[in-house]
Amino acid sequence: MSENEFEKFKEWSVNDYAEDLIKSKMSSDKEAAYQIAQKEFNEILPKGLSTENNFLYVIVNQSLEEVGFIWYEKENTSGFICDFLITQNYRNKGYGFQTMKWIEKDAKDKGMSKLRLSVFKFNEPACNLYNKLNYKIVEDNEENVIMEKILEN
Repeated sequence: MSENEFEKFKEWSVNDYAEDLIKSKMSSDKEAAYQIAQKEFNEILPKGLSTENNFLYVIVNQSLEEVGFIWYEKENTSGFICDFLITQNYRNKGYGFQTMKWIEKDAKDKGMSKLRLSVFKFNEPACNLYNKLNYKIVEDNEENVIMEKILEN
């Protein structure tokens, strides 16, 4: 991911998370939700693309069209998918599934033995994708679930 792509990703990520906070009723005020999202993003990636143990990728198709983004971080032997987007025009075409399979391989290559992620319960397409990929719920909260997959050797 280039710096320009990172800036585009950051804007999308913060805005999308703020919208999710409102949809999940974790925030009722748009400005407050935006400030929370921006604060969390900056805390996790204080050095932007240079933040250690964070991996950010632009997802492209065979025609080199940008179809989305994915970001995950490594902590010891675990990975956590922080954000993942397949843009609207490219959904339901296998890009999400293919990207997740690639990320699982990338995480294994980087020494990780499991991947975790958080998904809002209202996001049924994402929940369905993660279930299809054999992610299991390990925490069930009011608004979201934490899912995990042990990466096979």
